Amino acid sequence: MGRFNNLWASGKFAIKRSQEFERSQMEQAVKMASEMSSEYSVPENSREIFDALKAKRGQETGRWLNGLMPSDAEKPMETQAASANAFDDVTMWINLLCKQFNELGYEFNKKAIGTNLYVSVEKPKLIERRNDDVWYRPVDRKYMCRLTTRDWSLIVRGHDDKVSVYVVPADMIMAFENDNASETEFPAFMIIQRTTTGAGVGWKIGGELVPVETMPQLAKELFGDLIRLSSGVMNSSELHSTHGKPLSMGENIAVGYSPQQLPVSAAVAQVIAPSADGKPAEQTILKACDIVDEIIEQELKALYARAGQAKPGTDEADLVRRRISATENFHTKILDAFKEYTHATLLHEGEE
Repeated sequence: MGRFNNLWASGKFAIKRSQEFERSQMEQAVKMASEMSSEYSVPENSREIFDALKAKRGQETGRWLNGLMPSDAEKPMETQAASANAFDDVTMWINLLCKQFNELGYEFNKKAIGTNLYVSVEKPKLIERRNDDVWYRPVDRKYMCRLTTRDWSLIVRGHDDKVSVYVVPADMIMAFENDNASETEFPAFMIIQRTTTGAGVGWKIGGELVPVETMPQLAKELFGDLIRLSSGVMNSSELHSTHGKPLSMGENIAVGYSPQQLPVSAAVAQVIAPSADGKPAEQTILKACDIVDEIIEQELKALYARAGQAKPGTDEADLVRRRISATENFHTKILDAFKEYTHATLLHEGEE
């Protein structure tokens, strides 16, 4: 199943949940996702790894990180000055963690490209919820970043004075981020709590003080957890290791896993086919976008044809109009994104 198919299935699930307002446990949520996407399933070995990892990610992780600091070194809580707003401290902490994720993802993806372990790192974003009664300020704010493989997603979400880490099946991303899947159904994998003293700001995991200096080790463990779940392979020696060497698939992450290249469809193979000299064809992304552009235009033509046949003012006419609006908006965003990509690519090529 492709990534866009997963997102589509997740969107259908989110709408169904919003309309029915039903509550369920995680097993029921996964079952409903399966109904929306028949190919979706969570392997039993991944479930077992999830349970084993979650048992390690509370006080034990906090104690391990705390112990990384030399015994004769001061373990300060005041590695950063406390701001007037706790949420600002939370966003700063997530930004630092996401910076580590970006570096890890860059190195890891050199080996994982083309496999189901390829990690997409989404930069942090602010999500605000407002209502008419309190129009002048958001009634709720969240700050989130996300790591996603083909099958699993690790979501870091800052709210008020804490940072919560969640691990959810990839099919459930949209439902979770839209609050159609509750924290009861997907309890936090780990919670990092902000705490203050007269000296400054500190962070605790499982009641243990965690110096900010140990964030690179924490990032490696969380990144590794996502890989372990996605590969379905874990060795007990991987947990809480010092990672003396960089993360390497099959060495200190997903030990025993042999990466399998994902199958390439005939259409994609034609787009990325090498040139006569054996080198990758240039502008493969441009060609792929042209294919998507043509498909969207065909969809719009069909929708406008339906609009011309629908009687004005009817439910069918309104539905088609909304479909056209959504498709055109999607089309515009793709074009805008490609413009940014083109500018950045050509700018970098000019520097070479």
